[in-house]
Amino acid sequence: MWTRFLPAGRVVVREGDPGSSLFVILEGKVGVYREGGAREARMVGHLTSGGFFGELSLLTNCPRTASVVTLERTVLRELSRTGLSLMGARHGLVAPVVAMRGRERLLADALSGSALLNALSPELWTHLGSALEPCSVEAGEQLLTYGSPGEALFILLRGRCGVFHTHADGRTTSYPDMVEGDLFGEVSLLRGRRATATVKTLTPCTLLRLDREVFRKHFWGQAEMRRALVRLGMQRMHRTMEVITQPAD
Repeated sequence: MWTRFLPAGRVVVREGDPGSSLFVILEGKVGVYREGGAREARMVGHLTSGGFFGELSLLTNCPRTASVVTLERTVLRELSRTGLSLMGARHGLVAPVVAMRGRERLLADALSGSALLNALSPELWTHLGSALEPCSVEAGEQLLTYGSPGEALFILLRGRCGVFHTHADGRTTSYPDMVEGDLFGEVSLLRGRRATATVKTLTPCTLLRLDREVFRKHFWGQAEMRRALVRLGMQRMHRTMEVITQPAD
């Protein structure tokens, strides 16, 4: 555990960096910024005395999902995993509270990036939030492989994934890249079919994962969610058929 006294304008954590600690704001104010690709980072929120940040990296070992910069003179308490278990209660940060807040922030990220997810009811999202597991993947990893069974639904929070179809003659055709807020894996999840495309990470990615067995056990009876995923799956099946029937160049 460390106490840090920082002037205004100091970067506390940077998006994409590894992290293994949580920060509690004792005094002052910080801004939360998201990178915008080629654009400048934009502020997406701010936190003041009593707030905390960094819990996702602490709990899951995922890279930092946002940058945090002091907006005025700020006093922070930095807690490692051990420090959280020993001293967290002093700041009202018992493990269930930290985990719940972390999931709320992840869900807010997912909702802001996906029109399909944003249409789901708050009740369903509360249920879904307890089942989604955050994970981080390095660039160059295959999350789905064409012709192989899919085991999960993925929601892309950070990063970019390439998508391509493999034809019978070995040719490959690329689809538009998956970007933040996109879902994939729904066809295998709903129908138990083999993946209709290969999805490979082009950059380091942070995702939410819903395992097929968890979906079958807890969400198969949720007609609202099934309808949303079926609509998405049908759109992608039509796109796949168009790609398959395209003549070779």
